[in-house]
Amino acid sequence: PERDQMALTMRTTRLSRCTRTTWNRQRQRGAGCVIPSSSSYGSRIAITPSVGFLSPSTGHCICWYQSGKRTLWTNPPQDSTQTTSLSERAKADLEETLTQSISRKVKDPILKRDVVSLGWVGSQSIVISQDGTTVQILLRLPSLLHPELERLKQQVTDVATKSLMEWKNEKNDYSRASDSFLAHVNVEAIATSPAPFMSRLVDNPEELLKELGPGLEKVAHVLAVYSCKGGVGKSTIAVNLSYELARQGGRVGLLDLDLYGPSLPLLVQPNDKAIRKSAKKGSGMIYPIENSGVRLLSLGYVNTNSGVQGSGENNGAAIMRGPLVVKVVAQLLKGTDWGELDVLVLDLPPGTGDVQLAVCQELAMSGAVAVSTPSKLATEDTRKGIEMFQSLGVPTLAVVENMSYFMCEGGGKHYPFGKGRVQADGANNTARIEFPISVATNDAAESSAPLCLARPETGAQDELIAFEELAKVVSCELLRVQYGDTEPEQQVTFEDSDPSMQAPSVFDVASVQLNLEKTDNQFTIRLFSPSGAVQKKIKPADLRSRDPKTGLVIPDSPFLDQKPEVPMVQSSSSSTQKKVSPSVTPVKVDRKGRYGFAVQWADGATIIYSKICLAKASGGLIVEEAINE
Repeated sequence: PERDQMALTMRTTRLSRCTRTTWNRQRQRGAGCVIPSSSSYGSRIAITPSVGFLSPSTGHCICWYQSGKRTLWTNPPQDSTQTTSLSERAKADLEETLTQSISRKVKDPILKRDVVSLGWVGSQSIVISQDGTTVQILLRLPSLLHPELERLKQQVTDVATKSLMEWKNEKNDYSRASDSFLAHVNVEAIATSPAPFMSRLVDNPEELLKELGPGLEKVAHVLAVYSCKGGVGKSTIAVNLSYELARQGGRVGLLDLDLYGPSLPLLVQPNDKAIRKSAKKGSGMIYPIENSGVRLLSLGYVNTNSGVQGSGENNGAAIMRGPLVVKVVAQLLKGTDWGELDVLVLDLPPGTGDVQLAVCQELAMSGAVAVSTPSKLATEDTRKGIEMFQSLGVPTLAVVENMSYFMCEGGGKHYPFGKGRVQADGANNTARIEFPISVATNDAAESSAPLCLARPETGAQDELIAFEELAKVVSCELLRVQYGDTEPEQQVTFEDSDPSMQAPSVFDVASVQLNLEKTDNQFTIRLFSPSGAVQKKIKPADLRSRDPKTGLVIPDSPFLDQKPEVPMVQSSSSSTQKKVSPSVTPVKVDRKGRYGFAVQWADGATIIYSKICLAKASGGLIVEEAINE
């Protein structure tokens, strides 16, 4: 908070007022700051914010301009002596050497890709001091919500330090520098301005942002927390997960969509509960409430006089039919100026009703977290919930088995409802995290102080470890979603592959792209591999007759013999029309996250087809594991 306060102050301060005394004071504190960019030191006009850092060991102030240019201002060390300066050519050569070394040797621990190809490090991310003894490297990450961030920074530091020393020993002109040469590499990380993860996957990002509206245009991910039974601790998990994600470096928002019984005002009571209008002119939006780094909104925080049923903390129950529920959900989602968020957590009501369907229709969610208890009834409903969200294109990233066990006074761990029931009942493809029956969690909830925010030193270690594990699982999956790097999926090959090739071409199911050709009203499917691509045509009736999840042809499907709708045909004698089959006439195709594509048919049906279904419909044959080996 102290650094952020200084950054806010520095952003509005003219550079001419940033005297050497200011720099020295900040250097002694070892603080980073945000400063206005300008053409020179002492400019009276602040144009565009850029990022600067002060090295606590050397006193160098390094700033990056958003335009790509950069500069280096140096406070001479108090014991400075004559040093050897690097020529611009030598500095450029060193920058290239460092960039190549980092590209070859530093891979992100989660994505398994080098940081240069990811766009996190480039030539403009490296600044070298005039004497070459200090190298400042800036990692531009999409989010600081990275479980292995410190490990990644250390890898960059080690590689850059070694490369710097090797370069110094190889250059004869530089070997004449001081014998007391000590390379100092300082690696910092910043989060770039977020954008919806779907903007990387669609052909027209501008249209996507227009559909989301100004309130959600800078929200990278939307994460649903759901349960199919009430009373399993879903809201408690959602609140603590949000604060844990914020603690780990994320920009987090939390929206309570349990319209019939808002829980957030009972679990979190901010000092300032006032909901204010957004400053965006003509938007009619509101700001969420910010509390300890998390932006909150709930119908329970809304003034009772707003006219919305169920608003206010002490108001009665909300009695709303489906259309009104959908309207209120859309207003809370898109009528709120959320600002820049890495993840917006949605606390959904229990069940699979109007709210869930409305959210899935309004947004492309990155994933979901299911909350259950070990009872057989709850786990069976959880399995159905996982299947429902998957059919809507939303993968379940983790399953929380709440109230799974308890620790007795003697130190024993007991499972009163059975161990691992959620995993045994069909959720074995998803991370499962056990939470104990916890007095500390219950006391924190009743005192309106979330456990992950209060963080008591004793009595809640198991709970805090479980929340930390859950947050890491979620952040890892969101990072993979951001770059389209999900778990290994199946591959397909085609019988009509190029016969000249010694081995059949294999294509990744994850690369499937579906388009609707307006000329012939048929589907075009494209699949890609490192060696090339393949394009196939699919008739609408063929796709409609398949199981949207597995891709298998449905026996006795009524759609197989139907033909798509065609326009009117005029003749000299009469006006006739050919057979019309709106059930096999596609109208629109939309991508549904990393799961597949939604096809809207002329008869009003909207069906989400998985990528494996589309691959099979195009004639693809699943490659067995033995062939992969």
